[in-house]
Amino acid sequence: MQRAQRVAAAALSTGVVAAIVLTGCSASPTGSPTTTSASASTTVIADPAAQLTAAATNTEALTGAHLDLVVDGTVPNLNAKKLTADLVTTPADAAKGEATVVFGTKDPQEASAPFVYVGGVLYADIAGDGYLSYGDGKSIYDVSVFLDPEDGLANVLRTFQNPTGVGSETIDGVETAQVNGTVPAGALAALTGARQVVGPQDAPVPTTVWLTTGTNQLARLVFTPNPADTTTTITVDLSDWNETVDVEKPDVIQTPTEPPSGPPTPGQPTREPAGG
Repeated sequence: MQRAQRVAAAALSTGVVAAIVLTGCSASPTGSPTTTSASASTTVIADPAAQLTAAATNTEALTGAHLDLVVDGTVPNLNAKKLTADLVTTPADAAKGEATVVFGTKDPQEASAPFVYVGGVLYADIAGDGYLSYGDGKSIYDVSVFLDPEDGLANVLRTFQNPTGVGSETIDGVETAQVNGTVPAGALAALTGARQVVGPQDAPVPTTVWLTTGTNQLARLVFTPNPADTTTTITVDLSDWNETVDVEKPDVIQTPTEPPSGPPTPGQPTREPAGG
């Protein structure tokens, strides 16, 4: 899947697998960081609006990054609680990671589930029974959305409204400037896997970003995904900008008796290997 073809067309209601493909497991980067000199800024920018513009340009040009996502509270139909992922866009979109997810309503259980997205195919190991192929994964979640230049984090920065600088903060040893403002609900929906926005697409959602000083990269994004519940937040941390990792197809892929088509249920027969 090329970058121009990426779409954020997944549903929150796809449960455990939706949580997994939101992002995944951290892996040690290989090779040296690569910086896109044509777009990377090395200038300290005092004006919040100008820094947002620079950060949007830099985010759009990223060839890779490490991402951590934390859900504080409950987002309807989103089972992810904590996610960590290594994402690359060059030579093609790929990702690998792990997620802590919650499944079940009467007796909720947490599970750690690794996944690999490579060659346009999503492979996930839900319950420790081995990796299964979930096709292109678009019906679950487009894992490349975060670094998608049109629908991902760069778009959030481009559509940021009424930016106000509120000070500085050091995040993981990196000095950043904190900027408060709002982002249209439609621009944030893609990051939660929502098919559609409840209410107007342009409804302003309170959002805060932290942008690195001098290099103008997005370091942190915090927003409230549900307007009816201002106590629930999603935090996205981005680091290792333009560092890439090798993402390879799992060595062993199980064959289900029927193609998996939605969120798995422990013990579900269609998730068992054929002949097992």
